[in-house]
Amino acid sequence: MARYVEKYPRLDKEKRTVLLSLLSQDTAADPSAWQLFWQDVLGDEAGVGGKDLETLVAVFDEGISQITAANLEPEAVISQWVKEVIRVAKRRGSDQADFSERLLTRQLSKQVGPRDQGRPQTADTREKILTAALEVFSAKGFHGTTVDEIAERAELGKGTVYRHFHSKKGLFSELIRSKVAELEQAVADAIDPRTGVLEIIEAYLRIYFAFFDRNRNLYKVLIQEQSDFGAEVKALYIGNILKKVPLLKRKILQAAKSGLLKQMDFHTVFYGVMGFIDGIMQKWLASDGEYSLVDDLPTVIETVFYGFVNPELPGESAGNQLRATSLAEGSIRTKHLSVP
Repeated sequence: MARYVEKYPRLDKEKRTVLLSLLSQDTAADPSAWQLFWQDVLGDEAGVGGKDLETLVAVFDEGISQITAANLEPEAVISQWVKEVIRVAKRRGSDQADFSERLLTRQLSKQVGPRDQGRPQTADTREKILTAALEVFSAKGFHGTTVDEIAERAELGKGTVYRHFHSKKGLFSELIRSKVAELEQAVADAIDPRTGVLEIIEAYLRIYFAFFDRNRNLYKVLIQEQSDFGAEVKALYIGNILKKVPLLKRKILQAAKSGLLKQMDFHTVFYGVMGFIDGIMQKWLASDGEYSLVDDLPTVIETVFYGFVNPELPGESAGNQLRATSLAEGSIRTKHLSVP
């Protein structure tokens, strides 16, 4: 798949924050504040070139995206924004009528799109939007991405994106939900309830690793957006994973009764194992996915099933030796604490 490439200059995070602050003010912003903003974006006003006007058009698009994303009062704010951009263009020597036509043409062409005119909306279009969104979100993060960029990457009009998803956040949430559903279905299709508990656990881990091998950008997005969406996202995909737990839990209880597994709190073990797996995946992501996650599966299975202590220690077994050491240390701590 081709990598996402920008065609227009974009504001950095600090300038986007300033722009949103200016657009969000209840009354027209102080002209001196706008002047400082434009000077920071465009430089001094000596001379006018095509690059300056291209930048101005790109900043106008950024403002429209921010107005939409922040749910600002659209009619009043857009009216003020249009007047401000045209005022700046005029001061920099652009003909007002020509520049206004340029803005209108650009906005309308993005709404219609180059390839979706008169085309019925289908599941393929929706999937195309989700695929483009994942690529751009993974490259720029949620806050650094605009709906315009997703539409451009999908080669669709922005209006088409909004017909499928009411907002950028709604698109992001649906992207996560659809991918989690895909993982859930893969688990449902592959796990046979007639097999033993260890085989079920191994099959699930293999499916989980293979899924993220194919969806590295998805895991990257999950990690990037933890500060804003971490709890929401984890609740979604852990919650869906837990839908498969009743079968696994029954199998584990049966195995514990038969002596195959230890008697332990199921949910404590489950979340502990998921945390361990998350660490394995972060190591893989840090390597930029240069190897397959499935390559780590034998080590993960060995650790989850049997731990990492060598059972062939000389003398007594590793488990007994560890217990004896732990009890001895606990006894020493107890005696120490009981000293008056």
